[in-house]
Amino acid sequence: MILQYFYQFLYSYQQNIRILIIFYIIFINKLFFQKLRYLFQYILLLVLMVQLAHCADLKYTQDPEALCLDGTPGSYYLQAGSDTGANKWIIFFQGGGWIGGSNVESTKNSAKSRSQGDLGSSKNIQPTANKGGMFSRSASANPAFYNWNYIYVNYCDGTGHQGYAKDPIIVGGTNIYFRGEKIVKSILTTHLAQLQNAASVLVSGCSAGGLAAFTWTQYVRELLPQSVKVFSAPDSGIFLDYATYDGSITYKNTYQLNFMQLANVEVDPPNAKCVADNQGEKWKCLFSQYLIKYTDTPIFFVQSPYDSWCIPNILKLNCGSDGTLTKCDEKQRQFIENHYNVMKLVMDGRIEQSKVDGAFAPSCLQHCFLEGGNFNNGVFNVPGGSGNTISKTMQDWINNPNSTKDTHIDSVNWPNNQQCSRVTMDTFLQQEIEE
Repeated sequence: MILQYFYQFLYSYQQNIRILIIFYIIFINKLFFQKLRYLFQYILLLVLMVQLAHCADLKYTQDPEALCLDGTPGSYYLQAGSDTGANKWIIFFQGGGWIGGSNVESTKNSAKSRSQGDLGSSKNIQPTANKGGMFSRSASANPAFYNWNYIYVNYCDGTGHQGYAKDPIIVGGTNIYFRGEKIVKSILTTHLAQLQNAASVLVSGCSAGGLAAFTWTQYVRELLPQSVKVFSAPDSGIFLDYATYDGSITYKNTYQLNFMQLANVEVDPPNAKCVADNQGEKWKCLFSQYLIKYTDTPIFFVQSPYDSWCIPNILKLNCGSDGTLTKCDEKQRQFIENHYNVMKLVMDGRIEQSKVDGAFAPSCLQHCFLEGGNFNNGVFNVPGGSGNTISKTMQDWINNPNSTKDTHIDSVNWPNNQQCSRVTMDTFLQQEIEE
């Protein structure tokens, strides 16, 4: 029993490594018992070794055309699976918004600015990554996916992990490349033999990466034999084609309609069925509310209907900046509730037509759940207080997809899921720091 708890301690390294180091600095160096000090140093070394063993390794794309905005190669993190997860795969798209502006020229400037940072370049990327949440290697914290292989696609193209232009554009003397499609296809090609022989492949991502999961799932389904079970679990990837509260420029006109003029002249969005049905409105194939009609795989929606990114950036309302809606007046609140209702309709409409979809949708202000502490956080339950965390509900769904048992969409409005409605933005930020 003691050994069991010790191993659990080792595998929960993300928090414990910090505790051990702090404890060592403060207390152990002050101890006069040399043998005790050596024992603690051995434990610390062992925990560090476990941590390093569970880091994902950086890989670069093999296609010379698969480039970030600044012309550096695309990249991804690869973590090998083991035991029962050795032939199961997660393909996860990193989030991080899009290039955009009030017109195409300002979008070009946005691309140049983005090319100078980590979301537009791979030149400063770390050689290893230690991901938490659904990537945790702890069987107790992440029973569904702890031993799966995962490909974590780093985001550096600025147009939603898709798009292609053969020639770079020049902005202020700087070459800017649009090669998102090449990056994704290069990664898929590199691992195609493994994916074709997999038992299961889960396509996921957070935020802009969640939308990319919606965008690429059908392509992955058609790429692989029917013997491979393909699932989709987009996290916070529903960005509605919706009006703004103040009547200003919409999300669609800020992002998709601008960056598609740069990245989607030579290629279409990846979902060919959607493109075929929307020849005059191909932008719809970069919106989840339209894409899900053309997706033939089980979908597990991970989405707050009160998405904390959508409220300020799509609705253009800042009254929820503290993680609550207490500062919103009646008119603002009603506008948010209308958006909430449409968000739920998008999920409900798909789930009602499917026997294998599912959802985790708490009525609280949050954006992204799968990568960090929120994945297994008891604060986020649907319904509130039920014990149905994201980790638990996703495990139930992936093992036996069934819309009746796997749909966890809050039946109450904010703030009636009291466990998470009282969580403030400061608490969210603290959780991110701790992770």
